[in-house]
Amino acid sequence: MLNLKEVTEQLRDEGITGSEQVVIRWILDGKLKAKRTKDLKIDYLITPRDLAAFILEKQIEKRSSQFGIDYQHWEKTFYDNQKLKEENEELKSMVRIEQTKVRGLKKMLQAEYALADYPPLTYATLLGLEPDADNELMKKEFKKLLKALHPDRGGDERLFRVFYEYYSKAK
Repeated sequence: MLNLKEVTEQLRDEGITGSEQVVIRWILDGKLKAKRTKDLKIDYLITPRDLAAFILEKQIEKRSSQFGIDYQHWEKTFYDNQKLKEENEELKSMVRIEQTKVRGLKKMLQAEYALADYPPLTYATLLGLEPDADNELMKKEFKKLLKALHPDRGGDERLFRVFYEYYSKAK
């Protein structure tokens, strides 16, 4: 426990105040916790913990007024920012894992396509005919398909154009 003179000296060393009267006013206002003593020579006793908390509070007030910053709000913002950084790093690692999975799946699909032995796409296979079908039969199937796809008969104009180009090349 510290007496009033010791507390005033420590506050003077910290640059907060040098007057016992100011310290007594803070005690009476309830800003600094102290116990009244029965000893006539010593008025108040203050615990070092209460004094340290008071000094810290005064330093924060001093810096807040000096720099115009609310340090308690700044500290909360700092911790929130740290938390968001951690969450951001976690999300980045999750994205990297998913990207690795996608690359692996792409490689597997490419390998599967390379192993698959599909016959080459020809006009005959496009129309569902045997690969060795004659030209007359292919023209006939193209005409049926073009008739069904014609826009005047409710078909799709884009598909009609694509198949008409194939038909022109097949002639």
